[in-house]
Amino acid sequence: MDKKTPVISIVGVHNSGKTTFIEAVIKLLSARGYMVGAIKHDPKGKAKTDTPGKDSYRMFHAGAKQVVLASPDRITSYIREEDYDPSEIIDRYMVKGLDIIIIEGFKSYSHSDKFEVIRKAENRQLVIPEDQLKGVITDYYPHRLRFDINRPEEFVEYIEEHYIKSEKRI
Repeated sequence: MDKKTPVISIVGVHNSGKTTFIEAVIKLLSARGYMVGAIKHDPKGKAKTDTPGKDSYRMFHAGAKQVVLASPDRITSYIREEDYDPSEIIDRYMVKGLDIIIIEGFKSYSHSDKFEVIRKAENRQLVIPEDQLKGVITDYYPHRLRFDINRPEEFVEYIEEHYIKSEKRI
C-alpha cells in the first residue's frame, strides 16, 4: 500500500519572499534527486497562465470545462472550478510518485504543517497563530523552530529528514 505524499505549506503576506524561498528549496530538492510537486494559491486570479488569442485560451474562454495543452516537454491543464480545496487538488490533479508537495498560500488549509515566511523589513506580526505553525522562515523572528530565509539548504535538510526520509522508512 502506498503512503500519502507528505505535504507542507509555506505561507506569509504578499511580497514576503515565499516564492523566492520555495524556488530555492525546489531547486535544492530536485538537485538531490527528489520529485517535488508545487501548488500555488492565486486567490485573486491575477496570475496569467495562458496567452490571450492562443488556441487553448480561446477554447477555455469559449466555455470548455477543461482544456489540456500538450507540448513536447509539459502538459498544462486549465480546469474550470469554482469551489476547491488543496486536498482535492492533491487527490485529483497531482501526479503520482512525488516525494513531497509544497503548497504556497492557502493560509486557512489545516491538513499540512505550515511554515510562515516573515522578514524583519516587513515590520509585522505573524498572520498565522503560533500554535498553528510548525515553524518560521525568517531573518529575525524568534520561534521554537526557525529557519534562516537566506539559507534554504537548512530547510531542505529538515524537509528531507522529517518528511521525505521518514515517509520512505515506513
